[in-house]
Amino acid sequence: MKRVKKISKEEVFRHLMNKRVSFILAVVVILFSVLIMRLGYLQIVKGGEYKRTIDSTESITVNESVPRGRIYDRNGKILVDNESKKAITYTRDRRTSQDDILKIAKKLSHLMKMDTSNITDRDKQDYWILENQDKVQKLMKTEQALFSDGNISQDDYDEALYKKVTSKYTDQLSKHDLQVLAIFRIMNSGSQLSPVVIKNEDVNDEEYASVSQHLSELPGVNTTMDWERRYPYGNTLKTLFGSVSSKEEGLPKELVNDYLAKGYSRNDRVGKSYLEYQYEDILKGSKKKMKYITDKSGKITSTEVISQGSRGNDLVLTIDIDLQKKLEEIVDKHIESLRSKGARDMDRVMVVVQDPRNGDVLAMAGRDIDENGEITDNHIGNFTSQYTVGSSVKGATLLTGYQNGVLNVGDTMVDEPLKFNGGLTKRSYFNQNGRKTITDAEALMHSSNVFMYKTALLLAGSPYQSGMSLPSDVEKAGIKLRKGLNQVGLGVKTGIDLPNESAGQIEPIKDNPGNYIDLAIGQFDTYTPIQLSQYVATIANDGYRLKPHIAKEIRNSTNEDDLGPIKKSFKGEVMNKVNNSDKEIKQVQKGFDMAFNQQEGTGYSSFHNTVVKSAGKTGTAEVFKDGKPKVNSTYIGYAPEKNPELSFSITYTNQPVPEPWLPGGDLGRDLINYYFKDRK
Repeated sequence: MKRVKKISKEEVFRHLMNKRVSFILAVVVILFSVLIMRLGYLQIVKGGEYKRTIDSTESITVNESVPRGRIYDRNGKILVDNESKKAITYTRDRRTSQDDILKIAKKLSHLMKMDTSNITDRDKQDYWILENQDKVQKLMKTEQALFSDGNISQDDYDEALYKKVTSKYTDQLSKHDLQVLAIFRIMNSGSQLSPVVIKNEDVNDEEYASVSQHLSELPGVNTTMDWERRYPYGNTLKTLFGSVSSKEEGLPKELVNDYLAKGYSRNDRVGKSYLEYQYEDILKGSKKKMKYITDKSGKITSTEVISQGSRGNDLVLTIDIDLQKKLEEIVDKHIESLRSKGARDMDRVMVVVQDPRNGDVLAMAGRDIDENGEITDNHIGNFTSQYTVGSSVKGATLLTGYQNGVLNVGDTMVDEPLKFNGGLTKRSYFNQNGRKTITDAEALMHSSNVFMYKTALLLAGSPYQSGMSLPSDVEKAGIKLRKGLNQVGLGVKTGIDLPNESAGQIEPIKDNPGNYIDLAIGQFDTYTPIQLSQYVATIANDGYRLKPHIAKEIRNSTNEDDLGPIKKSFKGEVMNKVNNSDKEIKQVQKGFDMAFNQQEGTGYSSFHNTVVKSAGKTGTAEVFKDGKPKVNSTYIGYAPEKNPELSFSITYTNQPVPEPWLPGGDLGRDLINYYFKDRK
């Protein structure tokens, strides 16, 4: 039998101590691990949040608005400027209560007058409740007990309160109470440490001085200078410039997400439409930055200017304001003349003037006319509205025929009434019943519908034969024709640097051959006046389609009235070259020349005696207004005929059905004569 070894007391004690030490070490290791993990969590996961919290309780950067950049015309004349005006502002700190704001508002009510027309019934209820807490407790004794017992919610309590605070109570507010309320409602709407404008309209010298003298008694209140947009040329092009939001409005609701994503504050003043919106990043400027030093409780202890800020950069436009004003004068003169000759239902005139060499928009006039002859501006309609334009598009139809090999330069066709199966007859206006052989250039001069119809049938693979049926499937032919029209800018966006440009109304063409052949004479799709302008500029520019643009330069702002150095220039951007030979393009130019300068040309009466030789095309589109037949009349052209410097498109809507033909082209004649003679 084996003898059991006896363990001494010392060994037992040593083993016990080793176990205790190991346990303590394990606990220490676990505690250190937990501590390290916690520190990592605080530093890595929550570090940014805590840093922001510390920053927000110690220093806050607040942006103050500065004037926007100016807008100039191409010759350095100011079109949109800023006008300084006195303003009274308020900045609340983190611990300011409604009672504190109300006390300041009451003091201000003795120093300034406010417009009370914007005060709502809800504002009056809120003010009465704030000023009459003892009466509120009596009114709401039952509801307060229910709320305290948890039987109704806060929303239920508030709803009951507002139902009880009727006009019986709010009508007791005095005129002075309303003055206090008008100030209080604005002050209370501001965010913490973000300045809000209490008043910036009609702040007189006495108010400004009185508030300035009492600033020490009015914590958070300040007197400063604000600005508003000023238009030296009145309403000229004002709709095109667009608008800027007010300080009260801040970021427009429909644009708030876009602007917030770019780092804007909700009360920032921003461009809302057209040029002000399109070039917001340039015009907005660099805002003044103030650092508010606060203690732990949120009270402002001191302020520090980080950056004085600067006015926005200036925008120089391609617009010639003298040409613009003269164009508007000419348009208005011809509206009056045409109405006197029978165009009483004419309700819109659109004109675009460009430099075809670089895409510069030199002037843009739009006029709406009511039934009484009253005229209002609608400049933006040149790129936001679209019309059936008629025969002006026929130059593009010829180019499409050349591109697809169904026409050659100098080809002839017989202009004759086209008779189709089913009794449909199509004819040209200049040749109602006869047969006349004409060339492609003569087709433009006479504005031959038949030449274009036959070209469209050739594109569809169905040469004209008397009594034939129209081709049943014209989908592929329609694509070909539209592709050719698109190359000169018809039926596609021009790319002009303005928002809300329309591409026109382009309906599907598949099994509707009547619409297809009408497309060839501008009687189906609709186009914008800026598309017509880009199209004729493309013809004038030997087939190069340039993107029209209204911005010419960005200039660094200065403290003086003079323009600063150029920061960026906008040059004409070639979008495409039409898929035609120089010979084919020159043949269309020849047809445009004949249309204006040959006695049989449709534009001869207006354009044959311009001070420099011009070329172009006319168009008449059948439309209806109130169920009655009318016509849209269009004129496109350029001058001089060789090496053009000026191109234009003119659109009249709802003129009387000819005859007699009204002299709408005289507007283009007067424009050319002014530009090349009187202007110089």
